[in-house]
Amino acid sequence: MQINRSQYRCSFKLLTNDVPLDNIIERCREKASALIKKGELVNVSFYRYENMGFLYIESVGKYSQAETLMADLKPYLKPWPEEDGDRYFAPMINVYYHHVPDEDLDIWEKERTTDSKTRVGRVAFVYPDKLPSYVMHHKAIVDEGLLMGDKYAYISMHENLLFSYYEEPRNNVNIRNLDEKSVAIEKWMEADPESHFDREKAKGSNFLVIPCLFSVDRVDG
Repeated sequence: MQINRSQYRCSFKLLTNDVPLDNIIERCREKASALIKKGELVNVSFYRYENMGFLYIESVGKYSQAETLMADLKPYLKPWPEEDGDRYFAPMINVYYHHVPDEDLDIWEKERTTDSKTRVGRVAFVYPDKLPSYVMHHKAIVDEGLLMGDKYAYISMHENLLFSYYEEPRNNVNIRNLDEKSVAIEKWMEADPESHFDREKAKGSNFLVIPCLFSVDRVDG
């Protein structure tokens, strides 16, 4: 059984206290929960930072209906111009992970059933001229497959903004399941990682933890 992961970015219009956002978010959460019960989705987590929203989806097979899932939010979102028309949830390009979820669904979710997990979302702002370097090094780290990190971690990019999802407590694994020295991470360290991040935008952090508006997983029942 193939578990697919995807991330999306949206942009809120100026919200006022008159907008019943809490009720809208709850309706989106209920849709996600219903699709999980049907066996189409595994995890849906939605985060917000200022006027931006970030959606993390795990699905059984391919799922590309983010806008349908979050349709109740559409009146409060700005459209993203795309080649084939406007979108309200822009697909983000994956650049980093530590595990390929190609095992049975119950094995994939085992740690979620044995530990009480916190599902964390973060954002980072990369200087535009440093973005090629960031992507090149992180692709090399993934291709090498030796760096240990959270099994559920997933980082994607849209423009020069990164969205990171991971879970705590972390279950540290690597793609190749080998305990060997990572040459790719040494090269990344030589490239001066700190120089890549606009910490002023991220309030002093490289990756800034952001509020979760809702999160629902298959293991939540």
